[in-house]
Amino acid sequence: MTETRKVNRPAPLKNVSAFATLLETMVNREPWLPGLAAFFSPPGWGKTESAVYGANRYRAIYVECGLFTSARSLLSDILKELGDPTPRGNIEAMKNQAIMLMAADPRRPLIIDETHFIAHKRFVDLVRELSDKSGAPVVMIGEERLPFLLAAFDRVHSRVLKWLPAVPCDAEDFALLAANRCEGLKLAPDLAKAILERTNGNTRRIAINLAKVNEVALLTGSKVIDLATFGGVQAIDVSPNFTPRKVQ
Repeated sequence: MTETRKVNRPAPLKNVSAFATLLETMVNREPWLPGLAAFFSPPGWGKTESAVYGANRYRAIYVECGLFTSARSLLSDILKELGDPTPRGNIEAMKNQAIMLMAADPRRPLIIDETHFIAHKRFVDLVRELSDKSGAPVVMIGEERLPFLLAAFDRVHSRVLKWLPAVPCDAEDFALLAANRCEGLKLAPDLAKAILERTNGNTRRIAINLAKVNEVALLTGSKVIDLATFGGVQAIDVSPNFTPRKVQ
């Protein structure tokens, strides 16, 4: 990565550990094995945080897809992460340059986040070609439909060595996350249980509620926050449920 992303002492959650193990497996795989892997789950389960931590640990190239990502823009982002500040040339030339640079350090993984944005497009085969021709591992990260989208492209799907589904936060993960995000505070068991249940283990929603715990502690001066102090079950942030106004 051209710039090391800041990671604030990530809690050793199961997804963080599992993704680090996945990267290690892919880096150390036998050279005759395919080099693709997939890490997938519903939104908010901590995939990107796991990826950023893993990328820093394994010096990975990290790029992120979006709604308007094209073959050219993906290659441009990859080349910038590989050290070329101004990628030039047609798509074929950029692809060959990326392969050459990746082949120079084949133990350095490429992580492509939000891959579901491109998994239904024909140029997703570019991902397979980068790995096949460079020997470097490529890990695709996306939403839970990623495996189904890739199934339409057998040349890619059949080269996925490891399929790793992320898991929702459980009680053990919640305790680690709370200790990491709410230093010096204690969450009463009733509040911890309510947040975990109401968020369905969604790491992002849990983090939002833990930020609110810090706000409540600051306002009340309390070091132990229970459900009543937090504001009750109704104060727990879950998916927004807005009711549209009727148009007269």
